Amino acid sequence: MTRLSAILIAALIAAAPLSAATAQDRGGRNDRDRSEASREPRRISQAEAQGIARSRAGDARLVGSMGMRGNSYVFRFERRRSNDRPAEVFDIAVDSRGG
Repeated sequence: MTRLSAILIAALIAAAPLSAATAQDRGGRNDRDRSEASREPRRISQAEAQGIARSRAGDARLVGSMGMRGNSYVFRFERRRSNDRPAEVFDIAVDSRGG
């Protein structure tokens, strides 16, 4: 065997496991990314959450949004009472994951 062919064979042997490991690693990351994305639930928009909150509030008037608190959108409502009693102010939280 000539010196050139021996060097060529040694280079091929050294490169073969590296390329196989790289291909395996790439496949593992893509699979992991896909599985993490499928575990994360879809988040609803603030407008959808506001619609849910309005339906729960009944005849109360929407005062405003308190924004996100953890995983929930929080909305503040006011319900008028009779003239001699103050208005009732309350918050409704809607889970951003659809509940």
